[in-house]
Amino acid sequence: MISIQETTDLLGLAIRNVLSSRKDEKFYNLVKAWNKKIVVDVSDMYPITIIFEGENIKFERREVEDYDVKLKTDLQTLLDLAFGRIGSVSAVIKGKLKLKGILKVGTLLKLMKVFFKPLKDVAKNPNINYFEQDKEIK
Repeated sequence: MISIQETTDLLGLAIRNVLSSRKDEKFYNLVKAWNKKIVVDVSDMYPITIIFEGENIKFERREVEDYDVKLKTDLQTLLDLAFGRIGSVSAVIKGKLKLKGILKVGTLLKLMKVFFKPLKDVAKNPNINYFEQDKEIK
């Protein structure tokens, strides 16, 4: 089972809700033992680090120094990605989404499945209260 840490800050809560929307075995297999630190830095807000560690997902409201991948974008681009108004590759090419860190193709592809796919799914059906569902992914 994947356990996702509770958080109280706005960005952490939003990311937690996006990740909590996936409760299927495919998602579990993607994140179990991934052991990566992903920094999401949204301009005019603050950075947050998502720590995938074993079967746990944790958050730190700061940028850790030893991250694997850092995503830097603004809120509008994040919304555009969620609602499909821009693709992640286009966002990178246009400089609206910047990536830093260990940019291995496998890590990036997994990041797309772990973060951007659920982001789009939640945007398609925003009226589902994902935060009210079970707290653990089975």
